[in-house]
Amino acid sequence: MLIEANGPLHNPDVNCGLQKVNCDRLDALLNINGLQNKDNPCTTEKAHQQFMEIYPSIFIKKPTILPGIPERRTKGVHSCAFSNDTSVDQDSHNIRFYLNQMKSSQKLRPNSPEFIEKLQGLIKILKKIPILRSYEEHEAVYRTMKLIPDISEQLSDAEMRQLSTTVIREYWVKGSTVDASQGLYAILKGSARPQSKFYKKMVGGNFVLAHRQSSTTSASRLSRSSLCSIMLRIGCCFGTLEPLPAGMQQDVLTVVTDDNCDFLKIPSTDYLRVKADIAKREHLAKEELICGSPFYQDWPMVFIFQLTAHLKWRKFPVDHVIMKGGEISTYVGFIKSGCCNAYQTIPALVKRPLGKMIKCIRRVLIGELHPRESFGEISILLQVPSAYMLKAATPVELGIIEAADILDLDPVIQILLLQSVKPTFENITPDELKLKYIKKEIKKEWKHEKDLILKDALSYNGITPGVGKWIHEQINFTKSEKKHQEHSLAAT
Repeated sequence: MLIEANGPLHNPDVNCGLQKVNCDRLDALLNINGLQNKDNPCTTEKAHQQFMEIYPSIFIKKPTILPGIPERRTKGVHSCAFSNDTSVDQDSHNIRFYLNQMKSSQKLRPNSPEFIEKLQGLIKILKKIPILRSYEEHEAVYRTMKLIPDISEQLSDAEMRQLSTTVIREYWVKGSTVDASQGLYAILKGSARPQSKFYKKMVGGNFVLAHRQSSTTSASRLSRSSLCSIMLRIGCCFGTLEPLPAGMQQDVLTVVTDDNCDFLKIPSTDYLRVKADIAKREHLAKEELICGSPFYQDWPMVFIFQLTAHLKWRKFPVDHVIMKGGEISTYVGFIKSGCCNAYQTIPALVKRPLGKMIKCIRRVLIGELHPRESFGEISILLQVPSAYMLKAATPVELGIIEAADILDLDPVIQILLLQSVKPTFENITPDELKLKYIKKEIKKEWKHEKDLILKDALSYNGITPGVGKWIHEQINFTKSEKKHQEHSLAAT
């Protein structure tokens, strides 16, 4: 069998028809001595055996991809929980969340004309020094930074918003060597190639290689050309937000520009300063939240610091069940914003059609929790089920401390917690609960009766709301017209 190869074999993997061919193995196959050619009329037995051993390995087989196993769904009512960036922590059964997700704007593709147009507008803004940019220009910088994947993945929303007021533009001519060991660069115009083994370091992660090593290519065979095989184009990033140690800064993260390039640069010093400022503000916000609670106002700050070390932020949508009744609470919650309703259940007789009465469990509103109030301490420390269910009446932001962290606190703090915290909504007797339910049902029946009477009165007079002359369009008045109406109403 005679095989001829045309062209250079510098690339270890090439496409041959519909299959990938490993050119290193193909080169070894062509160099077998004793194969049939124009000078050798027949193939020797030894050459034939070598050929048959090497031939199957020149074709690269695609790895078999097995079907994924779906994750087990978590149980619970409205189990969608939002983190600080409003991402879902658990599977949600609330369809409104998915509708909002569908309506939200999608990120632009990196190579789309709209994305390139955004970056061109960013270059015009960055030509000004930060102090001369207007508020609208700072907002445009912030929105465009969110579209660059490597920036949005490494920075929080608060960090990105604050850094958008200090980022700068750097212009480098073709053939320049850029040392990126003291900042993160995003390419806004032009292209560049890595000149070192690594070209990027993620926050809290490892270095990113500037090449992709083949499974059949050994590390000893890597050449300078393979290191420069990656082309960094518009929208790509290189460098680091965290400055490298002094012994590693020389030629660790360097690139060479292939064109005249415009870069957005986030200096590492600015990132560390912003990160420290945000951490300080967040620590003060946690202290203020805990100290503002009525149960913790007289606590020593030494104990407050131990609580703030474990406190995390969580957001919940409307109608989310924050704490279930009859179960031990999983965390202590401090309400930062929003309002929660507390409910207790009661057995009641409910009238069904045809006069049939059945026994059902009904929820009764027993109170509300407002900002700076807390819940869950007694349930966790005494390991007793909660006597009421807590539900978000508005979008709620909480500072939470997990139950495991509460139980791991110093015994002195746990005793102080039991002495300071008083049970909430525990003084409601069954008779008061029944009276609340009766008042609620009477109010509900009276509202239903009024609606029927009003509907009959309108129907008797031939009035159908929303039809004919009874259609009322909403009129948007200006501020001056509203003031004139208010004055005329006050005069009457």
